[in-house]
Amino acid sequence: MTSSAIDISGLYESRRSFLCFYAMGFLDSYQEAEDVVQSVFEKLLLKDINLKDPMSLNSYLMSSVRNGCLNHLSRKKIHGRYASSILSESQDIDDKSFLNSRIEAEVLWEIFSKVNELPSGCRQIFKMSYLENLSNQEIADRLGISVNTVKSQKARSKELLRESLKDLFAVVAVILGL
Repeated sequence: MTSSAIDISGLYESRRSFLCFYAMGFLDSYQEAEDVVQSVFEKLLLKDINLKDPMSLNSYLMSSVRNGCLNHLSRKKIHGRYASSILSESQDIDDKSFLNSRIEAEVLWEIFSKVNELPSGCRQIFKMSYLENLSNQEIADRLGISVNTVKSQKARSKELLRESLKDLFAVVAVILGL
């Protein structure tokens, strides 16, 4: 294995989840997103690309995943006009909206990363409440705990997230000029 293959392998392991999450903004299936991301890295292995500049590499990966998703939708043609519409709309996207979608994907990724760092009880209740859209009573019934415990765990998780993400929102506000 060459040194560039090792670098690409490490890069794949470190960026795969984020790029799959980003691809899910275009695709309906996580499996399809994984396939597109894997395909991008397979092509990267075959090319001789300078891996020294992380910013240009990150832009290259994001653009490649986006284009891979659009090509996948175009080839798939499950929804006929829908896929064609997405492809034609994507050609009209300007750099600013591309940047905004990229910032949105990175912010959401950071939020989900922080959610996964919550203590297990908080994390489980947070996901059930905000990702599965379950009521406090439904969560309490499923976990065999009181509604008050659910409420306190939700409040604790929101406070922990607020604290761990406070700097992120300041940066995003500066970038977007809010």
